[in-house]
Parts: sequence; C-alpha cells; structure tokens
Amino acid sequence: MLVIGPWQKIFKFARSKQNINFEKNMIRLEEYQISATTGFLPENDTDTAAGPSLNPEWDDLALQMPKYLPGGGIQKRIETLPPFVLSSADAPKATWERDMRTLSYLGHAYLWGDKTVPAAFPAVIARPWHDVAVKIGRHPILSYPSYCLFNFRRFDPSQPAHIGNIAIVQNFLAGLDEDWFILIHVDIEARAAQAIAAIPTLMDAAEKGEIDVVVDGLNQVRNGLVEMNAVLNRMPEGCDPYIYYTRVRPYIFGTKNNPAVPNGMVYEGCYNGQAQFFRGETGAQSGIVPTLDGLLGIRHQDDPLKEYLLEMRNYMPPAHRRFLERVENESKVRSRVEQNRSHGPLVEAYNNCFDELYAFRAKHLEYASSYIHKQSLRSNNSTTVGTGGTPFMSYLAKHRDETRIEVQRAMK
Repeated sequence: MLVIGPWQKIFKFARSKQNINFEKNMIRLEEYQISATTGFLPENDTDTAAGPSLNPEWDDLALQMPKYLPGGGIQKRIETLPPFVLSSADAPKATWERDMRTLSYLGHAYLWGDKTVPAAFPAVIARPWHDVAVKIGRHPILSYPSYCLFNFRRFDPSQPAHIGNIAIVQNFLAGLDEDWFILIHVDIEARAAQAIAAIPTLMDAAEKGEIDVVVDGLNQVRNGLVEMNAVLNRMPEGCDPYIYYTRVRPYIFGTKNNPAVPNGMVYEGCYNGQAQFFRGETGAQSGIVPTLDGLLGIRHQDDPLKEYLLEMRNYMPPAHRRFLERVENESKVRSRVEQNRSHGPLVEAYNNCFDELYAFRAKHLEYASSYIHKQSLRSNNSTTVGTGGTPFMSYLAKHRDETRIEVQRAMK
C-alpha cells in the first residue's frame, strides 16, 4: 500500500480550506501525462504496460547488446534485422516508448558501437525510428526520456521508483557504473514528484494571495529538492569517473556540434536524403529543473547557452514541455513573494527553495568537472563539449550562478 505523502495532505488541506474542487483553470497534472505520485516518470512500468512486442528480434538484439558490443560487428547485425513492425496508432503510449527506446539504443550502437563511424543510418532502422519519433513528438536520437524516464522497472510495483526497488531495462555495455548512473537519475525523478505535485495548488494559491498555502507549497517544493540532492550526492557510490568517461559516456553523444560527425547523419529514406543534426542525451532534457525555474521565476540571461536550454525542450515528451511552458508563463509565485517581503515564513520558504536548487546545480557542476573535464585532460582529449553538444562547464556554471543572482534580485 502506498503511503500518502505530506504534499498530498497539503492538497487535501487546501481543498477543504476553500471548500471547492479544482477550478477549471487550475492545472491538472494528468492532462500533461504527469502523476502526483511519480512526477514525470510513468505511473506503471513501461515494459509491463506496453504488452507483447511485435519485434522480438529487435528487442532481443537490443537487450543482448552488452554481449554483442565488445566483439564488434553490431552494424552488420542491425542491417540484417527483419523489417520493424510499427504498432497501431491507438496502441498504448508505453508501447511506442518501448519501441522508441529499442530503436534509439540500437541506433546509437550503430553510430558508436563499431570502429568506423558511418555516414548514414540504413533504412531498416532509419525509417521506423523516424516514424516512431514523429508519433511521440520527439527526434530520432537517444534522448533523456528513452534513457531514463522509460528505461526502468520496479521490483515491487506498489513501492516508489527508488534505488533498491528499481533496475535498468536497457544498457549498452551494462555493469555497475552504467546502471548506477541511470538509476540515480530515475530516483531523482521519483523524489522530485512531491515538488511537481505541489505546483497546481501552489500556483493557484499564489494567484489568489493565499499566503499560508503558498508557504506550505514552497516547503513541499523544498522538501522535494532536499531529497533530490540527497540522491544526487550518491552518484560516486556506484559510478566511477573514469568508467563513466570511457565506457558510459561515448554511447550517448548526438550528432549536432560533434566533430566526430561534422556532416551530420543521413537517415536513409527520410528527410529527403538531407543529413540531420540532433543533440545527444543529457540531463538538460529533464523537465524538473526548468519547471522549478519557471515556478520560482528564475530568469536566465539571453545568450547561446539559454538558447541551448530552450532547444532541449524539443527532446522532452511534448506533454511535459507544455506543462513546463504553462508553469513558466503563468506562475505568480515570485511576484507574490516580492509583494510580501515582510512575511518572514514566506520569504524563508522561497529562499530555501533557491538554496536547494543552487545546491543541485552546484553539485552537478562539481560532477561535470570530476567526471568529464578532469578525465578529458588525463586522456589528452581536452574537449569542452558535452553529450548535448555544448561547452558544458560554462553552461552549468552560468545557470548555477544565475540561480543565486535571481534570489538576491527578488529580495531587493
């Protein structure tokens, strides 16, 4: 039996206090494929909800990839697969997400798994990958949703998707370090659920000027961030920087701003034969932090790094992107706090959220340095480009610092 979290009690309190149901203009999480208990993660494990596969040979090759990749020849194996069977248009979302994960992992194995980087994806994988991507509203490249959100199963489905109760479904090489790296991200998404769940009532209360409810909601956001930070701090327990850099990271690069594929990639039978350039998998494609930025009114300066951040939204599930944009456009939390600077508990609750978000960004920057930057220097590969194709160190430092600047500006 699932235990009712404190954020759910807040909803009950807020509703009973107003003695109303959700109003028509209040955000309903389910309309954005978001759950009050699991956040951006699916409520039901993807592979269970997807049902029987129409492409067992494809799924088998993908799941057995850790056995095939070390010996080479993965490109030829993919080229000789039977035609991929697309699911019916009304198939469950989980079915399409499972197919997207299979095709994305195999696509990146084809791109990075052999000694020679190809100039094109063959039609046998390019066409179904393109068609599935169009169906779910993303690009045919491995992105965060396939790498994390729809790539785990729970040992006990009645319990949260926390480390100890989750396993990764799909890998490249497998092993503790690769699994742990993804498991940490899944657990962070699960811990963020209470912060995401607080948003509808919090935004409604800010709109109405119900300060006590705003304080309660901000405290729940802060609690979610505290738990997220606790999980992020566990990354070194199971993921070694050298192993990450040499065995995990190479498979998740994209084709945009990547010197290894300066001409992009042709998807045979798609895009009129024109080469495509897509970003690789990165945590910047998670909806958590940009949603909380929007909720709290954190503003990032206009420059190429902000443009990159906005571009990452195109790699999110479209429903999550719409939710993020609505929160960003409609939240009055910051203005309500600015109008009530003399309200001690309100200002404290707001500042606590900023402190935890700053800590999250600071720890991420620390890991970028130890897991990527320092490793690149040791390997005589002093690249400053991340898997998403950006100068990641300056990107992370910039947004960390702007988090601190924004709270100082808000409280003036």
